[in-house]
Amino acid sequence: MLQISRISGGFGIMYAMKAKYGFKVRTYECGPDGVATLPTICNFLQEAASMNAEALGFSKTDFDSAGENISWVLTRLVVRMDSYPKWEDEISVVTFPRGGRKIVAWRDFEILDSSGARIGAASSEWMLIDLATRRIVAIPESVFAAADPADAPVLGEMPFTKFKFPTSADDQPLAFRAQKSHIDLNGHVNNVHYIEWMLEPCADAHPQEMEVVFRSETFAGDDVLVSCAAEPERTYHRVHSPSGHDHAIAWSCRILPHLPTEMV
Repeated sequence: MLQISRISGGFGIMYAMKAKYGFKVRTYECGPDGVATLPTICNFLQEAASMNAEALGFSKTDFDSAGENISWVLTRLVVRMDSYPKWEDEISVVTFPRGGRKIVAWRDFEILDSSGARIGAASSEWMLIDLATRRIVAIPESVFAAADPADAPVLGEMPFTKFKFPTSADDQPLAFRAQKSHIDLNGHVNNVHYIEWMLEPCADAHPQEMEVVFRSETFAGDDVLVSCAAEPERTYHRVHSPSGHDHAIAWSCRILPHLPTEMV
């Protein structure tokens, strides 16, 4: 049965396991150029994922109702943008579960403009953790069963790559302290804040592609350092503790050459 529900700035439509959710770009979701930033896009993806998981019966709310103190955490994310929306643009995010293996589950996204044309895509990897012990727990088979084989992967069967932050990087890291306002429902710094921190040393918040690996949690009051290493083809990013323990690493590539001309 087709299900329609009102959401932030638009409507959500779900048929079978795939769903489409509408969003409108607000003033506070743009940079000074009037264009939505990558963290804004990632917030839309996160919200769409949460709503779809709830519609399919395996959200944090469902776990809470069943008396299970567990929740989803994002462990990998690849986002590829062909163009970015600007202030007051209405976009849609199509999302669906894509199966997984053992202790990881995959979810894909397509980002559409108001005409229905695809302007971006993303793939993500998730784990479940026990919120008391902070340990990984097994993913219910019902999550894997929710994947529809007819839904083709948006960035290929295995979009995630292996990479390391360059050991030869010679930079002056930026220092941040995690605030209470950075903490989400899981009691740790939300994944989008890592991306905000990573892009802070960069000249622009509109990479064409970015892949992030989230390695460990950060809590309110923790001090973190953000390092950046620019190479000809990629820029590498790292959020780490002062002692050198990685919280997240990433790479991004080239600034989009075709942002709206009136906004540049």
